[in-house]
Amino acid sequence: MSPNLDLLRSLAVLMVLFDHICRHFHHDRIGGIAVVDIGFFGVFLFFVHTSLVLMSSMERSHLRGTALMRNFYIRRFFRIFPLSILVVLAAVALHLHADGRGLSYGARPGPGELISNLLLTQNLTHSHSIVGPLWTLPLEVQMYVLLPFLFLWKKRSLTKLLVLWAACAVLGHFPQTIYALSWFTLLLYIPNFLPGILAFSLPENRFIPSFLWPPFILLLLTVFVLNPGRQMAAELCLLLGLAIPLFKEISLPAMKFVSHEVAKYSYGIYLGHSFCVWLALTRFHSWVLLALTLVAVPVALYYTVERPGIRLGVRLADWASRPRRQAVPAVA
Repeated sequence: MSPNLDLLRSLAVLMVLFDHICRHFHHDRIGGIAVVDIGFFGVFLFFVHTSLVLMSSMERSHLRGTALMRNFYIRRFFRIFPLSILVVLAAVALHLHADGRGLSYGARPGPGELISNLLLTQNLTHSHSIVGPLWTLPLEVQMYVLLPFLFLWKKRSLTKLLVLWAACAVLGHFPQTIYALSWFTLLLYIPNFLPGILAFSLPENRFIPSFLWPPFILLLLTVFVLNPGRQMAAELCLLLGLAIPLFKEISLPAMKFVSHEVAKYSYGIYLGHSFCVWLALTRFHSWVLLALTLVAVPVALYYTVERPGIRLGVRLADWASRPRRQAVPAVA
């Protein structure tokens, strides 16, 4: 894994965490900056990172056609759904529900809302996400459907990808204005995913010093929070995608180690931190407990849920994408 991408993913999840902790205490603004915009930008960084990493993963598989698709879809299913299902069921069992500032006690969801959250289709069914961060996962899952087709696109080039990005940036306006298309909210965010594919498709020309990589990400964040909006987010993601192949990889050992560890447990941090905030700050009012659970819970989730799911997905995907032997006709 690239140390630069580890840092990108780490900063993304920390932005989301910072946003949610601040809003838990009703600190909605810092100066003139809305903290929710910090969290949103962290999500957009996730989208760029995800599409780039998954395109690279498909390239490493050396598979093509339907074998690639079977392998990719099976792996993604077992990477995403085991933990998301556990999080939904845990919230329901504890009578917890997202209230805009984290988790709080509330009525259990109806069957339709529960099923939609388990299947990660909230944006299609207009269902409320039982745990706040779950709202992004349907978008990622729906983008996963498209990624293998974009990977196998034989004539993919910088010009064609830029035209596609511009077209999606325009089309993304329609789900906001045409009710019949309001279910297709993925259109709003495709311009945030496509720059990762651009970064994958561009040749590497790493001439920018690595020490400028963290300030560059924070500069993008600063520009966004000072002028937030869907179009600005798309343009900054595009700039990020174009810039990724230009930065030399981080070589500072301490930064590489910390970034790798945070990135490794980032999915557990992303889906589990709402429970940590609720338990530590709502039930026990303890910052020490918050610090402990923010470390312990993601690590526990990784080793008990994520890693077993990943390994099972790899085994099943390798089996499903294995070339099938043709039956040999019997010799008379």
